[in-house]
Amino acid sequence: MSGINATEFIEELIFCLNEEDVVKAKALLQFASDSDVDPDVQRKALVELAKAPEKVAFPLLEYLIKIDISDPKIQESLYELILDKSFGNTDLVIKYITENEKKARLLFLKAAGELLLADTAPALQKIIAEDKDKDILVAAITSLGNLRLPESLPVFTKMATQADNEVKQAAIFAISEMGGNDAIDQLIGFIGEDEETNIFTVEALAEIQDLYALDKLTSLLSSKVTIVRDTAIDQLMKLGNKATPILTKAFENAEADYLVHLVTTLGYIGDPAGVTPILDIINTQPEDANIRQAAYEAMERIPSPKTAISLVQGLQDPIESVRMSAARAIDQNLSKALVAGLRNVVREKSDDSQNAVAALIDSDASNIFNFLSEEESFMDLAQTHAITKADPATREVFLKKMTSIGKKDFVQKVAQKVPENKASENKATQIFVVDDSKMMLKLYQNKLTTLGFKPVTFYRPEDAIPKIIKEKPDLVITDLNMPNISGLELTREIRKKFNRQDLPIIMITTQSDFVEEKEGDIRIDDSVLTKSGINTILHKPFTDEEFKKGILAFIKA
Repeated sequence: MSGINATEFIEELIFCLNEEDVVKAKALLQFASDSDVDPDVQRKALVELAKAPEKVAFPLLEYLIKIDISDPKIQESLYELILDKSFGNTDLVIKYITENEKKARLLFLKAAGELLLADTAPALQKIIAEDKDKDILVAAITSLGNLRLPESLPVFTKMATQADNEVKQAAIFAISEMGGNDAIDQLIGFIGEDEETNIFTVEALAEIQDLYALDKLTSLLSSKVTIVRDTAIDQLMKLGNKATPILTKAFENAEADYLVHLVTTLGYIGDPAGVTPILDIINTQPEDANIRQAAYEAMERIPSPKTAISLVQGLQDPIESVRMSAARAIDQNLSKALVAGLRNVVREKSDDSQNAVAALIDSDASNIFNFLSEEESFMDLAQTHAITKADPATREVFLKKMTSIGKKDFVQKVAQKVPENKASENKATQIFVVDDSKMMLKLYQNKLTTLGFKPVTFYRPEDAIPKIIKEKPDLVITDLNMPNISGLELTREIRKKFNRQDLPIIMITTQSDFVEEKEGDIRIDDSVLTKSGINTILHKPFTDEEFKKGILAFIKA
């Protein structure tokens, strides 16, 4: 301790505290803040300070706060001492949150909230109304929120409209800290066009976690504002199984797009309790193909072999993407009953049978091939698809699987009949595809390969962004609704480097997104497209011709 005897130092500090000699005690404590002082000595000094009366301890605490103490553990001990001395000393706390320098005010403001000193509320409200320092405002709002006083709601509501995002965020989360239906309704009222407010509001709503809040949070999946919906999905995923009953209850009378988002979120959560209501949807075969696809994709994420026989009908769906989603779900839910159902489907050797086998091959549903490879009708249909329609990459994967299960003669027969693969004129063209659905990535890969392109696919948007920025492909195709990073957020990152002319982006979405209603007609709003940074929308489900037209609008065949 730089030439000072530790024992003598502590003894002298004790003497100063007993004599209530604040001036000399400050001089001694100055030495205790040196970086080369033994931390044990610093801790002993704080222990002795804790024994001092408030009129001595508070000025010394204020002094220590101003001193630069580098050891985090000593800083933590100092704050614990502030908490200890502040408890039951509201008047002194009010003095220190209103009259002292900033560093001390911030610590005592924090203490007022953590100790739930309700009598500090008037002082906190006065600070919020009059102070201009952002850090002080945020600390005061947070502390007042901890007190959970109903009369504070108007204060937070006013501060939630402030331009500064940190102040706004503190006010919104202070409202969520209060809880109760009035606070929840107030939060819902903040949702509008301001993106940051929308994000803060949805995250704050998720913090409350009572039934009313969860119901409101779930209802936001029907929002036409993409960032609201995507943030709600992310928050419900974080809540996990707790959200399942609310999500499944909302199935009742839900409109098509809302139901798609409900089912998709349930699939992301992966709670087995969601299987029965999802299968109920599958069994009713909704008219909207997006609902059917969402249900099968959810079943891929929540395996349940006992009830998987219901999935077989999906292989005969009229929409290719739905068939492929059903195929992937089947591959994750294999059971004896399901295999028996599949054998019956392929034995018909109808157009539906051919479509079913094509979906299994194109979606890389490799597990099922172990059970169907002895079925002659399956092998005939598989040979036809592999030779005439499967894209080269998909065919290669399928043939490797057939080789691994001992079907070398079949593989050789297919290889001999496959037309010579002509070099594509588009091999230098780079198309990056981003989607959180592995099935959709396979679908895009198949379709783009058929058009003569060799796409690069990304299952995680966070992996795609650095690659896109570094390599600048000729075209990006992205799904809109993805967890963690949405298609809009991905687009925003791309647009920091490349504008709409430099790098076109096609957004894949359902009918209600990025549209407005005008006199009952649904139309794409060009101004919204420009503002979002995307070049065009492709609505699911789309035909091969619509997909081709969308691609070739930006890239020559």
